[in-house]
Amino acid sequence: MGRTPFVRQRILEAAFDLIASEGYEAVSTRMIAAKAEVGPASMFKHFPTKDDLGRELYRVALAPVLTAVAEVEANHPDARTAVAAFITLLYRLYDERPRALALVVFPPHEFMPHEVDCENAASPRATLRRLIGGDADLAAIVWGAMTGPLQDRYLHSRAGKMLPHAAAHAERIVRLLPPTSQGTQP
Repeated sequence: MGRTPFVRQRILEAAFDLIASEGYEAVSTRMIAAKAEVGPASMFKHFPTKDDLGRELYRVALAPVLTAVAEVEANHPDARTAVAAFITLLYRLYDERPRALALVVFPPHEFMPHEVDCENAASPRATLRRLIGGDADLAAIVWGAMTGPLQDRYLHSRAGKMLPHAAAHAERIVRLLPPTSQGTQP
């Protein structure tokens, strides 16, 4: 009985490493089991399907991210300061928790985890949309501007920290907001 949480944690860690670096679609359960050093039967005992594993991985890995996103919303009711704080959060994630950032920025295509689904009011993109008070297209444009530099750096394996660039990038990105954008905070 004592091994079950340990094995489950090893599987989640292996999945986290592989999915964050290779992408959800490129990783098989066989690859995850091998990296976790568990047999396929043990793997399927804990996670009957790959999607079950993916959902649990997103739930566990992104819980702290969703908490931080909620804090940005609570502490920055003005759209421009909220976007700047959001960029700082994402850039800090890139520097300190790149695997978690990869899960936020590169969600799987095979299924949509609740944590990054735009229909989930607590997701980063839904929160951003509320903060800027725009439609889905404006939110997509701003999200793309916020995550584009991170994607570029991540995909090209360039070294260096992103946080020092957050303020300069935020200054550029807030220009995309309409002058009257106030968000929907009370």
